[in-house]
Amino acid sequence: MYLVTFRLAPGEYDTEFHELNDAIQAAAEDTEGYLGKQTWHAPDSEEVLVIYYWKSLDALELFGADADHKRAKQRWTEWYDAYEVTVTEVVERYGNGFGDDSSPLV
Repeated sequence: MYLVTFRLAPGEYDTEFHELNDAIQAAAEDTEGYLGKQTWHAPDSEEVLVIYYWKSLDALELFGADADHKRAKQRWTEWYDAYEVTVTEVVERYGNGFGDDSSPLV
């Protein structure tokens, strides 16, 4: 499994941003191998972390080829003050106490 961490400092969002963002989320959900996402907002700043869960790199690459996703990546300066993407392979997961529905992991 792979995690894509999208760290962002939000800027100004307009109608076009929201429409494109919704289209990108729909494309992710329609991609075989997409497992879900979780979002965190930093308590002391406007920084946001969005963690996307993917079954494989192939699934992630398929999503990366989506036309709306490519267009949004080209226009990031219109909507974000900063962003960073980190792709991580999960080699182990363990813990206790969050319950079966605590994450979109399969």
